[in-house]
Amino acid sequence: MNAVTSWDYIKQNYDPDDRLAVVIKNQMTGQVIQRLDSARAIASPDFQRWLRFQNMSGGCVYLSINSLQPEATGRTRGQVHTIRHVYLDIDQEGPAVLAKILSDPRIPQPNYVLNTSPGKFQTIWKVEEFTVEQAERLQRGMAAEFGADQAVIDAARVLRIPGLRNRKYNTPHQVTAEKLSDQTYKPSHFRLQLDLLPEPANATASRPTINHRRSNGGLSQSEIDWARVMRDLSRGQDPAAVQARLEQQRQDKHNPADYAARTVHKALAELARRRSLGAQCTVDGGLCHD
Repeated sequence: MNAVTSWDYIKQNYDPDDRLAVVIKNQMTGQVIQRLDSARAIASPDFQRWLRFQNMSGGCVYLSINSLQPEATGRTRGQVHTIRHVYLDIDQEGPAVLAKILSDPRIPQPNYVLNTSPGKFQTIWKVEEFTVEQAERLQRGMAAEFGADQAVIDAARVLRIPGLRNRKYNTPHQVTAEKLSDQTYKPSHFRLQLDLLPEPANATASRPTINHRRSNGGLSQSEIDWARVMRDLSRGQDPAAVQARLEQQRQDKHNPADYAARTVHKALAELARRRSLGAQCTVDGGLCHD
């Protein structure tokens, strides 16, 4: 299997004029850099040398999975221009989940399988004729069906790219990709019964970004993050692991590390408060309300 380079990956998956966001999170300094440019420019030798330098200097490199509006100055959901890919993030039971995805006849073979860290994968399908809502609904449905991360389904996501190193760990992990298909897929190629999965009410292209409460009363992504962190911590998971996972999942944030740290800190304080409240409750038939 020939190694997939970062520049080949960009050239093969985007139109040259696609506007993309590059995000670099330095694991040593905490610095976050974001640059928006065309796919052509990002794949150029000069830009690639800069990415390799940043990567060697401790930076984790991420690239937007879909193209942004030509005038975009950020990478919010509302600034997504064209859906170029659908994807799944596999962070639990990686080999088993990946095997289910690759063997299911209801979905086509992914164009790429990225090995982003030991036992963790991302599956990438190159697509066309998808709306933002269709892509996110498909990703939500596939994540639920196969056991991928259901919190990582937004169209404005930035993901790792092959050919560079994941510097999140003490021992850097080389991000590699296996190319399985050259085809570009349409919605009809995915034959899961997604009509059985509820679509968020009043879903439109102009609805608020994932960082805000939706006007119809649904949960924002931040509220979903909170609920998940509270659940994981209450089950005894290591706070450091919960924080690291949230940081990786919310690379759309301006400072993912700070967001994850604050969320976990507040959740730990809330759990301590609830335990203290529970200890004060009597057992004489009364109920404690939070």
